Amino acid sequence: MGSINFSYPVNREPNIAAQNLSSSSSFPEYFKKLSSAYSRQTGDSTFNLIYSFLQHLPADVTLNEQSIIHDNAAGPGTATIAAMSVLKKEPAKIVVTDFTQGMIDNMQSRIDQEQWKNITASVMDSHELALPDNTFTLTICNVSTSTFKDPLKCMQEILRTLQPGGVCINSQWKKFTVKDIIHKAQTSIRPDCKLFNMPKAEFLNDGVLRDLMLDAGFAEAAQYVETTIITDEAMEGLREFMCGNLTASARSGWTEEEAARWPAAIDAAIEEETADNGGIKMEAWMVVARKAGS
Repeated sequence: MGSINFSYPVNREPNIAAQNLSSSSSFPEYFKKLSSAYSRQTGDSTFNLIYSFLQHLPADVTLNEQSIIHDNAAGPGTATIAAMSVLKKEPAKIVVTDFTQGMIDNMQSRIDQEQWKNITASVMDSHELALPDNTFTLTICNVSTSTFKDPLKCMQEILRTLQPGGVCINSQWKKFTVKDIIHKAQTSIRPDCKLFNMPKAEFLNDGVLRDLMLDAGFAEAAQYVETTIITDEAMEGLREFMCGNLTASARSGWTEEEAARWPAAIDAAIEEETADNGGIKMEAWMVVARKAGS
C-alpha cells in the first residue's frame, strides 16, 4: 500500500455551475456537476464533522482493522477518507457507494492514487442496494438522508445490509448556517421576499433523524451533536456555493440591480457570523443506530 495523505483533498476549481435546486428531483444532476469541487464548495464541513465524530466514538461502537464498512451515499468518499485518517491503515473492507458516477470516479481516483486494496467504489442507488444481507459491521450515511426521495426505504436497506448488532452512523445538519446567512442576505436586500429553503428541512429538528432510524427497524438509536467552524480557505469555498447558481431561487424575481448586490450581502452576513463565532459555525445531529442481535 502506498503512503497516505491523510488530509482531505480540496479541489481548487472555480465555482461550478449548478442547477437551481428546488426539489429532490434536481439532486442527481446537481451532484454530477458538483463532484469535482465537492470538498471546496462544502467548506470541508461534511468531512470535518464525520472525522471529528470518528475520533471520539461512543464506547460501544467499534472502528478498527476488522471493521467491514459501507460508506453509503458517499459523495467522493468523504467518510471513507475520514475513517482512513483515523485508522491510519485499511480495515478489512470498505464498500463506497453513491448514485452519481462523477462522485464514484472521484473516489476511484483516490483509491488508485493510494493503492488501497480493501476499498471498492461503485455506483449504487441507496433505495435498492445491490449488496447482500448481514454484511457490514458499520455503515456511515454522512449528511445524505435529506437527499433521498424515500429516506425510510434507504434506512431499511442499510438495516438489511448490516450484520446483527451492526451500527449505522447517520448525520444530518442541526444548524445549517448556510441557510441562515442566505436568509440574512435576502432580507437585507428584499425584506419581503420568500425565504430560501432546503429540501426536507424537517431533518434539522430535534429527534427527527433518530426517529427515522427507529421507524426503519433499528433496535436502538442514540443522538449526539457535533460542531464544526469553517474558516479561511474553506470559508471562501462555501462563499462560492452561496453566491452560485444553486441559490438562484433565493433571488427569484429580483431586478438586475438587486441581484448584483447579492455577493456583498453574503459577505456582510458572513462577517457577522464570523464576528460571533470565529467562522461559520455548523452543527449536525449524529445518530448512532444499532441493529438487533449480537
